[in-house]
Amino acid sequence: MDDISSLWQQAKASSQAQPKSSIAGLMQAAEARKKNALSAHFGNAAILLVTVAILVFYFYYLYNFEDVLSKVGYNVMIGGLVIRIMIEGYSVWRSRKVKISDTVRESVQNSISFLKFRKYVHGPVTLFILVTYFIGFYLLTPEFNRYFSTFWMIMIDISAFVAAIILTYYIRKGIKQEIQDLEKIVEIQSHLLSSE
Repeated sequence: MDDISSLWQQAKASSQAQPKSSIAGLMQAAEARKKNALSAHFGNAAILLVTVAILVFYFYYLYNFEDVLSKVGYNVMIGGLVIRIMIEGYSVWRSRKVKISDTVRESVQNSISFLKFRKYVHGPVTLFILVTYFIGFYLLTPEFNRYFSTFWMIMIDISAFVAAIILTYYIRKGIKQEIQDLEKIVEIQSHLLSSE
């Protein structure tokens, strides 16, 4: 009888320890995904900041455009990137507000809200900024046209189009990864909520 009792106690102890360890593992996985998403925000902001610095150096110090249309164009390009940098900074702030260690219900709600926000940023906001950036670029072409032959203007336009396609591919790839990470965090937290 004592053997049965000790086996029952061991089984009870291992079954109680397992959910706690699996919950801890799930929380660690969620934290790791959150850390990846946060790193992506910082990486995006850094790349955009370097791009803005290069554009400011080129347009304000290296080459002085004369046409008002060109000045509008490069300011639109820079302005769109600065807005995106600000959005990434706001995303970092909002991401840090999502605490995996909060109550599960609150954490799930914050994560879902953040996921919806990032989907909105990656949808119409990103599209608007990309389109605005390339409109700004094409506002520079009348002035470029004075200095380049028609052949080189066509090459510039084609290369800008190819760059837009390549950039869109990599942006889309990064967006998919971030959304997958955020959806996985929500999934993990929802699983924790259902196990409460």
